[in-house]
Amino acid sequence: MLVKSIVSRLSFLSDKNCKRLLIIGFSFRAILFLIYLHVTKVPDSFKFMELTDLLLDFNLKNYTGERSLGYPLFMFFAFGSWKLTLIYQFIFGILTSVLWYKTLLNFQFTSKASFRITLFLQSFLYLFFYEATILVESLTLFLISIVFYLLSADYLVKKSFKLELFMGFVLGCLVLVKPFFAFLPFLIYGFTVLKNFTFKKIINPKIILLIFPLIAYFGWSYVNKINTGYFVSTTYYGLNISQNCVYFAEKGPKEYDWIAKPYVKHREIALKENKDVAMSIWYAYGAGEFDHKKLSFADLSNELGKYGKETIKNNPKDYWEQVITRSWFDFWKIYDMKEFVIFPNLFVEAVVSAIWTLQLIILTIFKVMFLLLVPFYGIKFFRDRIISMELLIVITVLATSVLQAVVTYGTNSRYCFPFEYLMIILVLLFLRDRFQNSKRLNTFLR
Repeated sequence: MLVKSIVSRLSFLSDKNCKRLLIIGFSFRAILFLIYLHVTKVPDSFKFMELTDLLLDFNLKNYTGERSLGYPLFMFFAFGSWKLTLIYQFIFGILTSVLWYKTLLNFQFTSKASFRITLFLQSFLYLFFYEATILVESLTLFLISIVFYLLSADYLVKKSFKLELFMGFVLGCLVLVKPFFAFLPFLIYGFTVLKNFTFKKIINPKIILLIFPLIAYFGWSYVNKINTGYFVSTTYYGLNISQNCVYFAEKGPKEYDWIAKPYVKHREIALKENKDVAMSIWYAYGAGEFDHKKLSFADLSNELGKYGKETIKNNPKDYWEQVITRSWFDFWKIYDMKEFVIFPNLFVEAVVSAIWTLQLIILTIFKVMFLLLVPFYGIKFFRDRIISMELLIVITVLATSVLQAVVTYGTNSRYCFPFEYLMIILVLLFLRDRFQNSKRLNTFLR
């Protein structure tokens, strides 16, 4: 029944614009990939493959827990083939465009405007950059697109056991892919409570949507507990905590000087060589600075986590200054995947780079406009007391920006990627509703 529900919700063959999006999406990706003909691998890619190989052997015993299950399981269904994984990502990317089109229809855009806006959103080249790379971002975007399509279809007020199971299943998959998003099911449930609030709704049937995400998060953490001794979603957990101390690493407890001194050393080297300072602890680890302790990675990460927690606890001002002025600010940047995606033809490379440079500017403008609209929708909510889709988007994006800043420092802008299409949609919604008399604008939006 669940499979039947999924198929029915992703049905798109009845709309000619959906068919056009499929054809255009396929052609766009096929042309780029025929020119590119390469599977992009970044440092994160190889740890995913390591877990995938274990899944293919049906043996997770002694896995050291660096990655969560979701993306390696996705690669497992591609039989461990990187090329087939990319094909799956291209297919999901095309289906994502259909979800965006249907979401726009739910926002009361006309079919013509929804089609045009979807083409505009799908024209951004970083979608191809991510889809051509062994990384979780494309799959994360697809899952979040399903979530917000369902939300835009009045999920908060609909009553359906199958719908709750489906939403919970999608959110569970999302948590398996990227455990950070474990907060999202609770945020959505909170909105179902606040929508037409009564005290009776504090516990309501939509609590079912929490089941799959909780099983996904705690289930995989238990697997890591069995294999490593630590109940964590990934054994990177402690190392990630220590990353939050990069600009005050020397202020850690004396008993952790064996961590702080090499940490500071590689931070200063990174600053001098204009490298990514957020990765300083990784540079220290890669240089073998902690090898003398003869710890497994899981044990070392646990020690790094203890160091990080104590250092943050003893230096709250430094920590919050970094959270606000660096981690949170970096969320609103655009992670540039282009440096990893190099086309072999010099002319094509130059054209793609030029187009992407222009698109970076356009994306940045939309992000700034989104931030400027945040106070508007905040004031609107306190005035009208209405839980709207616009408010849901604003709160979700803001919650993500704050939480990621609190828990990690480094590649923060990748957390923003799955929500950037929503930022653009929100801006276009505002323009459509506030400037209805503009003929040029209405030509595009209506």
